[in-house]
Amino acid sequence: MEPQFWIDSWAKGGSCTSFHRHDIHPYVIKYATPEFLAGKRVLVPLCGKTKDMLWFRQHAEHVAGIELAEVAVQQFFAENSLPFERRGNRFEAERLTIFCHDMFDLGAADLGRTDLVYDRASLVALPLAMRLRYVAKIDELTRRGTVQFINTVQYDPVLDTPPFSIGPDEIARYYSGRYRIEHVECPELPHHGMVRKFHLNWLIEHGFMLTRVDQ
Repeated sequence: MEPQFWIDSWAKGGSCTSFHRHDIHPYVIKYATPEFLAGKRVLVPLCGKTKDMLWFRQHAEHVAGIELAEVAVQQFFAENSLPFERRGNRFEAERLTIFCHDMFDLGAADLGRTDLVYDRASLVALPLAMRLRYVAKIDELTRRGTVQFINTVQYDPVLDTPPFSIGPDEIARYYSGRYRIEHVECPELPHHGMVRKFHLNWLIEHGFMLTRVDQ
């Protein structure tokens, strides 16, 4: 989707931002443990106002989010009572920075070292052409040893709107050769909101841990 689509979605709120969770994702608590996060710098692309950033801020060295819609950034700080300073398009708090920016215009020099990329709903938010650009951009921002923690949904019948259906075969096409891929979660969720809303036959929420091995 084009940038304005997401800006408009956040401006409208309600069902237009139904992808936003009001809690910390259980996969984060299970796999991104305080011990795992110690000393790491975390990147959260297309972060919205996810509360997952609070977990990373608490346990990692630093977390950087990237979000196009300023309303989502402002809501994140207001809803979590976090003081911040604004420097241009950067919103700075203790151990946390949110870039209100198009991620495709940011480089590694802007973000600094990235040890972990957390992608709960980035791949699934993007149509194929933009998804491939996203994969290439993350490669540009990371290095050997960087871990990507990716969550996707896979469902039937497939929809032509986000969140797009992405399963293990597609993850392999995007990342094999450059990353060691571990498929760590794949529960079927018969009571997921999407199942009811779109009358899906089934839906699986996948979790993947990828470790970069090239370069």
